[in-house]
Amino acid sequence: MNSRNIQVKNDIANAFIELLKRADFDKISVVDIITKAQVARNSFYRNFENKDDILRYYIGTATDKWLSQTDENYITLTKNGLKEYIIFLFSHMYEYRAITEILMKNGKMFLLEDEFDKRFSARLSEKYSPWEIAYKVGGVYKLFRYWAETGYEKTPQEVAEYIR
Repeated sequence: MNSRNIQVKNDIANAFIELLKRADFDKISVVDIITKAQVARNSFYRNFENKDDILRYYIGTATDKWLSQTDENYITLTKNGLKEYIIFLFSHMYEYRAITEILMKNGKMFLLEDEFDKRFSARLSEKYSPWEIAYKVGGVYKLFRYWAETGYEKTPQEVAEYIR
């Protein structure tokens, strides 16, 4: 993908996120998004099928950025145990709490759950069976979701203390 196309996708995604901070998902049209992003309608449809695709792209891009910065830490952290990894992951997720709140408000948390499944399943597939992966990834996702739904009232360190 060329850098111009990446820039267009980022412009669309960032415009949509900005619009979601002020309006509900269903109230925002493609015209609203392309107007805010200052791109043509065909640029939207060349890159995205629908508004869910924009959110998937945004979540995936943020995840890729984080993973590229943390790959070397992943192995070290998982060797030291799940608690340390939960602290590391939840500290990152806290930085993106505005997006999580948008997803919750608009009934789109399944997009984040899909990302958890996709990314962590790929990382764990060589070491664990699909059953163990479902258990581990599902547990971490549910723990994160509960933390978000309760308004992040505990620190990542406090949340990690519930891991046994």
